[in-house]
Amino acid sequence: MIYKKILIVEDELGVAKALKRALELNPTNFYQVSICSSAEEALARLSEKNFDLLVSDFRLPGKDGLVLLEEARQINPEIVTIMITAYGSPELQTRIQAVANTYIPKPYHLRDIINAIQTLLPGNPTNEESLPPHQPASPVGKANGSPLERRRLTHIKVVATDLDGTLAINGKVPPLTWDLLRQLKASGMSLILDTGRVLESFINDGPYSELFEAIVAEDGAVIFFPRKNIFRQPFGRLSPVVIQRLEELNIPLERGMCIVATRTPHDRDIMKVLQELNIGATIEYNLGSVMLLPPGATKGTGLGFALHELGYSTHNVIACGDAENDHSLLSMAEIAVAVPNALPKIKDIADVILPPDPEDNGPGINQLLKQILTRRGPQHLQRPERRLVLGYYRDGSPVYLDPLNLVDNLIGIFGNSNSGKSWLSGLMVEELLRTGYQVCIIDPEGDYSALASSTHCLHIGASETPLPSIGDLITLIEWHDVSMVVDLSTKGPDERQEYLLGLMRALRGIRARRGRPHWTLIDEAQFFCPTDGGEMTDLILECLHEGLSIGLVSYTPSQLSPLLINRLDDLLLTRLNKPEEITALAPYLSKSPATCLVSEHLPELIVGEAILCSNTFKPLTIDLRSPVRFKVGPRSIPHIRHLQKYLRSPLPSYKRFYFCLPGGKNLGISAASMWEFRELLGAVQLDSLEYHQKRGDFEQWIQNVLGDTELAHKVHKLNGRQLEGSLLRESLCELVINRYDELENLM
Repeated sequence: MIYKKILIVEDELGVAKALKRALELNPTNFYQVSICSSAEEALARLSEKNFDLLVSDFRLPGKDGLVLLEEARQINPEIVTIMITAYGSPELQTRIQAVANTYIPKPYHLRDIINAIQTLLPGNPTNEESLPPHQPASPVGKANGSPLERRRLTHIKVVATDLDGTLAINGKVPPLTWDLLRQLKASGMSLILDTGRVLESFINDGPYSELFEAIVAEDGAVIFFPRKNIFRQPFGRLSPVVIQRLEELNIPLERGMCIVATRTPHDRDIMKVLQELNIGATIEYNLGSVMLLPPGATKGTGLGFALHELGYSTHNVIACGDAENDHSLLSMAEIAVAVPNALPKIKDIADVILPPDPEDNGPGINQLLKQILTRRGPQHLQRPERRLVLGYYRDGSPVYLDPLNLVDNLIGIFGNSNSGKSWLSGLMVEELLRTGYQVCIIDPEGDYSALASSTHCLHIGASETPLPSIGDLITLIEWHDVSMVVDLSTKGPDERQEYLLGLMRALRGIRARRGRPHWTLIDEAQFFCPTDGGEMTDLILECLHEGLSIGLVSYTPSQLSPLLINRLDDLLLTRLNKPEEITALAPYLSKSPATCLVSEHLPELIVGEAILCSNTFKPLTIDLRSPVRFKVGPRSIPHIRHLQKYLRSPLPSYKRFYFCLPGGKNLGISAASMWEFRELLGAVQLDSLEYHQKRGDFEQWIQNVLGDTELAHKVHKLNGRQLEGSLLRESLCELVINRYDELENLM
């Protein structure tokens, strides 16, 4: 891989490191960045190595930056140069323009330098050693038939492909295709072959056992793992009685370990035998061939079995095929690709249809393999059943998110306390769980425990017992389709930080190997990544560089590391009304004229509303590169849905909350609904509020009667603040009123 080489000369090491990190983590260009602190050191580096670009501050110890640029030109006349200066006199500008391609005045933002570098050094890296000399044609998105921008797909770790008509032409895989497969395997991609053929008919015709992690043969009935040299038949075998009856019919039959195949019109004979014997089986068609398989066996189910054994998810797969029996294969995959010669019915279900490649007479998959080698996959619009429903526009139409853009990016979810921020982040997790993605939630305050009621989601922690070992958690993530809430609420700050550091290192490794978990959500991110950065911030930036997708949730983005805010791909915002919090987001919001207007609307958002600012979400109906204001959708957690009936409907007398004075004297005032409770909190005597709060009466009633775990938890947390009198009333009222409004708006 050939990267653009950049040398940064800056005597303030922190500034140089920040710029180096920002450049190396930039998703659209690839750079190798070196830093040094003086002109003398820079000239020595330039003499030893060819750099494409030199960025230098004007004020340096010893020789100044202007002299450095002049002497750098003598060493390498073709080097591109950028000067950074706080001294903007016309005379100096004239001198700088004579030796620099551009100059950037101080004060500046990192984005200014990055934009200048991208302008002066356009383009992505090439791989002269491995890529063919020509670039593949852009794939076509099915939605409108026009070329779509290619996206990075860090979670795609498996290429599953059909054999005949996809990899092979007339039964033979061309040398170029074998070479591309070798390059993919060397890059860390796992390859799975999925074919209807019997293994013995092709296994010795090429390096199949060398390149493929698994070979799904006989249309899914037989799975061969070459590395371990083992066979699996997860769906059993056909009934011997069925095989015997078919042989008695004297029709042409081919036999494998589990499969029996013939051709049309003999499928009528097969149907008749199955009906007479009342025995089940799977029948697959493929270009005139008719294959009889054990019940449940298809290319798709066979792929699912192989993925489970190898530690992958179907969401880690891009699959390619051409014929009828590839239908189940493509349906299982995260991205389904049809080659140019595919049947119309296969093109109908594919996410991407590869166009004919006039420069390549090989199988149609070659152009896809070339694209994956560049770490960019084909762009497409997500299937309707896999879209994430985030909420609704003012006209009632849904706001959809493509999960692929979520699981391959860094998103910030920011808003005031009690503004609906946690509801929104929880909704995104629920939508990912609904569509089968694996999520890891870092929960320092215990706000996500209700998600454990979702299928395949575990609640880890939330007790005084030691946290489970990180090795055990990673084993669960790698070999089971389970999501988890890692609850750190009972642990101290140091223990939280130490545990999360270890967990993030482990998640970085498992994501690199398996593409899982598909999304990691870190709540209260400012606790772990404060403004001055630190080890956790550096680790998260490294994780992002290596493909781990992360969501950061915070009510105080001003206390979050600017390095992370500068790295954000997308923002989801609930109400923010403090100027310092909006200012903290200015580097992101100032990237385009459209997002500059967002700061004006943030203070006026009501509970249940949010704004999406996106550089990556691909729209289905409108341009989401402009900010979108919408109403957040409902949650599906069972204990949340029943809360609506408690908002205004009166409870029976034995379930109402009765306010008392210290000592237990009844005031004769009771709350029969959540609405009455919120009203009475602002009216009853202060000593009554203090009495019930210290005893835990409020949280117990909210938990046991209303069933609102989230609100009960927030009321309990007030005890740690040791509030009294009017401050206690104000805090209780704020919590309950905001929660009431949230439920009313969102339901």
